[in-house]
Amino acid sequence: MKYIFFDLDITLIDVKKAQYVAIEDLYNVYKFDKVVDVDTFIKKWDELTDYHYAFYTRKEISYEEQRNRRIIDLFDCYNMKLDKIPKEIYDIYLKSFEDNWCLFDDVYDVIEQLYNAGYKLGVISNGDLNQQTDKLKRTGIYKFFEIVTTSSEYDYSKPNPKLYETIIQRFNINKNEMIMIGDQVEKDVIPCLSIGIDAIWLNRKEKENKENVKEIKSLKDIFKIL
Repeated sequence: MKYIFFDLDITLIDVKKAQYVAIEDLYNVYKFDKVVDVDTFIKKWDELTDYHYAFYTRKEISYEEQRNRRIIDLFDCYNMKLDKIPKEIYDIYLKSFEDNWCLFDDVYDVIEQLYNAGYKLGVISNGDLNQQTDKLKRTGIYKFFEIVTTSSEYDYSKPNPKLYETIIQRFNINKNEMIMIGDQVEKDVIPCLSIGIDAIWLNRKEKENKENVKEIKSLKDIFKIL
């Protein structure tokens, strides 16, 4: 085992926490409290994010377009008028989102130990390469990673196994030399297993393991498997 690859969002970085702070800021700036309670507003934002981001991961729209569509639909949903172009409104959200990126508590020490033990570390993520790289830099762990690559560089996205096939070919990695760790069984684990790459589900919320895949509850548990 030479390479250990990780998903990024919800695996290493608690983006949900950052999202909720940022969307509350947008909620307050535009006084959405006059038309909807904050919990319902956050739930709607999550729905719109999942809906439009799926178009992006399927390569049907650009990264910027999915952002704009989320803002347009959010304001339309509550009959609120846009006072700026969608990008400028999204940038209010984005600034707060970026300022609140943080690692899960079990991440930094584990990544540092794996790096010091001689493993080559990598990130395979759906998303924009520049933003995902920035997350690693802002949270202080970019220095530990030899490979950072995202679906924005390829014709495929998770859960398509061809994404993983393309990456190992690009970086000349043998399947039996790597392991993938991620928080989503259907995107991070099953596709890898289907092409002969070992994978582990990081099951932080201790959900039912319906697929009976290899799992850990905390990143610290990786040492028991390695």
